[in-house]
Amino acid sequence: MKPYEQIQAIYLHTPFCVQKCLYCDFASYACRDASVMERYTDAVCKEIASGGAVKLPVNPNATIYFGGGTPSTLPVECIAKLVDALKKNKYWQEPAEATIEVNPGTADLAKLKAFRELGFDRISFGVQSLNDTELKTIGRIHTAEEALQAIAWAEEAGFTRINADLIYGLPGQTMESLRKTLEQLVETGIEHISVYGLIVEEGTPLATLINEGKLILPDEDTAADMYELVQNFLKEQGFERYEISNYAKNGQYSKHNLVYWKYEPYAAFGAAACGFDGASRFTANEVVADYLSQTQEAVIYNEENLSNEELLGEFMFMGLRKTSGANLREARERLGIDVMERFASEMEPFFQKEMLRYDSEQELLFLTERGMELGNLIFEIFVTI
Repeated sequence: MKPYEQIQAIYLHTPFCVQKCLYCDFASYACRDASVMERYTDAVCKEIASGGAVKLPVNPNATIYFGGGTPSTLPVECIAKLVDALKKNKYWQEPAEATIEVNPGTADLAKLKAFRELGFDRISFGVQSLNDTELKTIGRIHTAEEALQAIAWAEEAGFTRINADLIYGLPGQTMESLRKTLEQLVETGIEHISVYGLIVEEGTPLATLINEGKLILPDEDTAADMYELVQNFLKEQGFERYEISNYAKNGQYSKHNLVYWKYEPYAAFGAAACGFDGASRFTANEVVADYLSQTQEAVIYNEENLSNEELLGEFMFMGLRKTSGANLREARERLGIDVMERFASEMEPFFQKEMLRYDSEQELLFLTERGMELGNLIFEIFVTI
């Protein structure tokens, strides 16, 4: 079977957090009620047993990813029950990678050892910054010291594959504070870092504070300089940029996220979780109370059937995020569209400006480094058909 004819990844969503961050618009909310967490765990186990929405064969090496929210807010017993349900129902077989997201403020050595013993071999920390003032400003519950301690505990627990998420362009952030965060993080020896520019989503508390003038963001020039600092610093430290926002040493790429960027099918379980079968998306209700009531019978999914043109747009958008490029041979095979022929005139200006590059032998289309800076201009060629 072709990779795009099998489930290549399994995502499990935990909607709970200790405290919702000011910039967050994900499907999550603050909850410390153990009984709610137990009910939610049982409901997700029922959904897993039902087979979910994506009805495709499961690749035995399909990756596993527990995300959120904050999965580490769940009691270890709940995580163990979810892992067991995935194994019993043949979703967790011999995963190429099994990742769990952890907020440093919820980490301790015993918990991280338990995660490792359950079979997780990769851990992702939402560090965001190693400046306590910046962390407090955006509503994070941990300190810089706690983040560094969590990374040390993960290593002691046996994790050799550790990711840290960072954000630049934070209120009050300076070039100096960003550089110090990068330096401290690299000194830990971790081999994967994800770095995102802050996006202020409408309706979030952060947007309100900025609109009221209570918080000030770095200006556009400073944000652009921060972007350049991230690129140059991590490159100097031996990190390879393999996707617009992701950097790795020694080939330690996120295999799970590569499934998304290759636009391959994935199953998903839990409230607000979204699965993809190669032609349609299936999203469960994001309201936890509604999700719990549905699983008494069956989860009701919002199904989005994608047209061939929409599939191509998403295929190109996801593929071009990778430095290895979008596979145009596969686009033709899966969707029957010759991209170089269909979009020749639209792409030509970007070839002229050296923002796009094409390998005709491998049939791979790439964004250059300059193209990655202004990727949205190129994505629009394909997604606004």
